[in-house]
Amino acid sequence: MTTILLCVLALLLAINGALTISEGGEAPRFSTVAPGIAYATFEVRPGDAEPFSGHVFRADLDVVELRLVPAGGPSSRRTVEQIAAPYPAVVAVNASFFDKEGRAMGLAVDEGRLIATGKLQSWGALVVNGTNARIVLGSDIPDRLAHRLIVQGIPRLVVGGKVRGLKPQLAARTAVCAKGTVIVIVVATKVETTTFARFLADPPQQGGLGCSDALNLDGGPSTQLVVKLPALALALPGGWGVPNALVVAPGRTRPRPRKRTFRLRRRRA
Repeated sequence: MTTILLCVLALLLAINGALTISEGGEAPRFSTVAPGIAYATFEVRPGDAEPFSGHVFRADLDVVELRLVPAGGPSSRRTVEQIAAPYPAVVAVNASFFDKEGRAMGLAVDEGRLIATGKLQSWGALVVNGTNARIVLGSDIPDRLAHRLIVQGIPRLVVGGKVRGLKPQLAARTAVCAKGTVIVIVVATKVETTTFARFLADPPQQGGLGCSDALNLDGGPSTQLVVKLPALALALPGGWGVPNALVVAPGRTRPRPRKRTFRLRRRRA
């Protein structure tokens, strides 16, 4: 089924001109696949490292709904496909790291509700207030319930547009960039940490994504992606279940306040 989906995807993207290979300084070119969601593929062939490829989604938080959806209880783990199953239209990736008991590591908050309470001071965190997103240190979150969404990860791949000294590690990657009302979600095949971070940080004219701040989420066998959109279907399964998923749903799905209705009572004569 996955092979069929990928073949159909490649055909659709070729027809619509959305399939873009980033090579030799050519930046990924985005195409809108749903209201508030743009998509591109990339293939990077660095001169000093092995080639890698992947998928990138750019989401406008003024238009889409961003949620951190748990797999179930504190020690529950399910695949991203299972977690995202209730959503008819969605882009979803794995999010939190987890411990030996399957519990999410670091702070995790969705809609102001605590999913995981173990804030890690030295880890990075994606923090969303309303429709404004940023990436900060865990130590910079004094009130964990003051934010609509929080998910922690490590390392911070890009900080203020710069790539810091990173521990060498080759693994499949899931990452998120954030600035204001825009987040960028990236899923990549096996790539060394610094090489991946450079791709995120490099400006588009140099073949990168131009992320000013980027956070590494869980990777390796945890990396997985599910896309269910009218214009795009994609499933990249991982090697095991995960504690939660970062979910982007087209349109604002939060219920609107109900309008109050007032009835006028007739006075008796």
